[in-house]
Amino acid sequence: MLKLAFLSLFRRPLRQLLLFLLILVTAAVPVYILQVTGGLYEGINRAVEPFPILAGARGSAYQLVLNTVFLRDRPVGNISYEEMKKLEDGGKTQAVYPLGFGDNYRGFRIAGTDAALFDYRPKKNKGPWLAMGEGRVFRNEGEAVIGSETARLTGLKVGDTFKSVHGTSAKGHAHEHPFRVVGILSPVGGPYDTAIFIDMKDVWEEHGEKEEAKREVTALLVVPKGYKEAMELLSAYQKNKEVQMVFPSQSIISLYAMVGQTKGFWKALVISLLAMSLIITLLVMYWSGLSRLPELALLEALGAGKGKIRSLLLLEEGMLLFLGSLAGWCAAYGGSLLTARAIANTAAITMVTAPDWRGLLIIPVITLCGMAAGLIPAALLGRKDVSQYL
Repeated sequence: MLKLAFLSLFRRPLRQLLLFLLILVTAAVPVYILQVTGGLYEGINRAVEPFPILAGARGSAYQLVLNTVFLRDRPVGNISYEEMKKLEDGGKTQAVYPLGFGDNYRGFRIAGTDAALFDYRPKKNKGPWLAMGEGRVFRNEGEAVIGSETARLTGLKVGDTFKSVHGTSAKGHAHEHPFRVVGILSPVGGPYDTAIFIDMKDVWEEHGEKEEAKREVTALLVVPKGYKEAMELLSAYQKNKEVQMVFPSQSIISLYAMVGQTKGFWKALVISLLAMSLIITLLVMYWSGLSRLPELALLEALGAGKGKIRSLLLLEEGMLLFLGSLAGWCAAYGGSLLTARAIANTAAITMVTAPDWRGLLIIPVITLCGMAAGLIPAALLGRKDVSQYL
């Protein structure tokens, strides 16, 4: 029966190919949506996670988040370095890290900061956010640490030198003093894989801010001691006319809500697509079974029992449904990998590409439901005179 069912798949190649492609597409669409939306949410959440609070110049909170977290858009402006000292001495923070933007190398953003940032652990039970993969942290003037993607795409290695360019465009004028690469970070799975880190003092030096009173930073990464302290900080800065304090995670959630693309919306869409996929599968396999009634009637007339006919249908349709839905899942997952690469190149968001186990359920669900629908014609045949189909 297994051999007969297998050979039967190739007896009508065009018909079976059309059924196979229809099942493939039916399975692929909901899996692709599930994989991409889930990967995007996870990727965005992972990018925002190291930034519990951001302090920056007054202006658009979204622009501050885009520039600081995702290394996109232009800086809102600068704030005095003294703000960092005030936050450190206020007793409400565990740590405060300066971030200074404004230069780039071949389009890769240069971030001035303190060497202490490389010891920062967003989650206490995990390693540092910016873990060193090769070399060491900068210690001296003119030294730089680069992200894993920066190293891969530029070809820079430990010991190589480069000159920074003023502004966010690679076509700006180059600064005079070169930087030497002393370290390459391990992949962090986020926008900062494309960053270049230098000492904040070098940023001030490059822009002529040598005097203590004139030193500025683009943003401050603020790590509060707890939720209570975080809310107190937010409340204290609401009336500040020069400095704003934002929770990046809340800004992202507000942005989702504003465009209507909440997680609930995508979940409802996936469930709707899955329901449509099942209905299409049921109708297709029912139609396929009806079109084979003359063939099944001939088998019964030749002495094949109803049990063998059902077994043949189960095996043949089961193989077709399983292979079609499996191919659909593979196509959807492959498409999500291509989408992740395209998004990483254009939006600096690293999608999580691990397979979503919920998407794998499409294979047994489509296979079992389709087999059940295909058996309906066989059941109808058992109640009728087979001679009318011969």
